[in-house]
Amino acid sequence: MAGMSRRSFLESMARAGAAGAIAAAIPDWARAAVTPPAELMVRNAWPEHYETTLEALGRSWATRTDRFFVRSHFPAPDVDPKTWRLEVAGLVRSPLSLTLAELQAMPQREETYTLECAGNGRGLYHLPSTSGTQWARGAVGNAAWRGVRLQELLFRAGVQPEGKYVWFEAADTAPIPTTPRFVRSLPIEKAMSDVLLAHGMNGEPLLRLHGAPLRAIVPGWYGVASTKWLTKIRLEATPSDNQFQAKGYHYVYPGEDPASAAPVEEMRVKSVITRPLDGARVPPGAVRIQGFAWAGPAGVRVVEISSDGGKTWSPAGFMGEDLPMAWRQWATQIQAKAGSKIRVMARATDGRGEVQPVEARANASGYANNSIHVVSFRVA
Repeated sequence: MAGMSRRSFLESMARAGAAGAIAAAIPDWARAAVTPPAELMVRNAWPEHYETTLEALGRSWATRTDRFFVRSHFPAPDVDPKTWRLEVAGLVRSPLSLTLAELQAMPQREETYTLECAGNGRGLYHLPSTSGTQWARGAVGNAAWRGVRLQELLFRAGVQPEGKYVWFEAADTAPIPTTPRFVRSLPIEKAMSDVLLAHGMNGEPLLRLHGAPLRAIVPGWYGVASTKWLTKIRLEATPSDNQFQAKGYHYVYPGEDPASAAPVEEMRVKSVITRPLDGARVPPGAVRIQGFAWAGPAGVRVVEISSDGGKTWSPAGFMGEDLPMAWRQWATQIQAKAGSKIRVMARATDGRGEVQPVEARANASGYANNSIHVVSFRVA
C-alpha cells in the first residue's frame, strides 16, 4: 500500500463488507490522517508499516528515531506508563511485578544495536507473489537503546531448572478478538546473554510506535524477536505454541515440508549501498561508494565492491564505530569517465565466512532476502 494515506486505507476498509468487523473496531485516534516524516515510505497505513529511504539511512551511522522503520502485527496500543506493570512469572521461584520507575531504578545499560525486519527485501524476490508487506531495503535501522538486561530480571526472579524458554507477551491486540495475541519465545541461553529490555531510544523515552513503555531488543536476531509493548515475561519448559512462533516465521522453501522448516532467528549477512543512489548522476573522476553492512552474532568481516558485473571484487574500508551487533559503515572510491553508465555491486562476508549471495533463495513468506545490492548511475 505504498503511497496510500491512512484515511484512504481506512475508508477502503469500511467499504469492504468482509472488513466490516475490523473497520468497526478502529479507534477514533486511528481514524485521523497522520502523515509520517517525508523520508519514511508508507508500506501499510494501519497498522503502521513505514520504511526508511536509503537516502535517509545513509545520512548517519545512528538512525534518527523519526526516520526509523516501523513494523507491528497489530495496531500500536496506547499504554499508560503510570499504570503499566511488567510481570515475570511461570517457572520462577519469585514472581515479579515491576513498575516502569522500578525498572529504571535498576542498573541501566545503553547499547547500539541494528534491527532488521525479517521481511526486509520481500518485495525484491523474483517470485509471482510473496505474502506480507512488500518491503524494499529500508526496513532496517541502527539505534542506541537504553534499559535493563533481561538477565537481571531473570536472576531476581530465580529461574527454575525446568525453565528453558522465555516467553514475551505484549499489549497489542487484533481488531477481531478471536485473533490470537502476539507471543514470541527465546531459548534461555539467548535470553541470559545480551537481550535488553528497553525503555529508551536514541537518548529519549521510547515512543509508542517503537514499543513504549517497554520492548525487548534481541541483538543479532531479526526484529520479530524484539517484542514491543511488553506486559509479561513467562518462563516455560517449551517454546511458545503461539501461531507467530509455532507456524509463522519459518523458512518454507518450495517443495519442502513446512513442518520441518527452520525458524527465522539470526540475521543473515547483508549490505546496502546508500551512496550514490540508484539512477543518480555524478561528476566524472573519483566517485565515492558507501553504505552499511550487518550480520548476526558473527559480525561483518569484510565488504567488497565490484563494478564489472562480479568478475572482480575489491575490499572497501570500514569507518566510524565498531560495536557488536551494530552495523558497520563502509566506503571506497572508483574512477568514472564522463558519459559512462556504471553498475556497482556490494557484498558482505560475516565472521563465519558466509557471503551474501547474488540471489537469496526465495521462501514462501519472503524472509531474509540478503541478495547483493546493485546500483546503477550515470557519469555526467
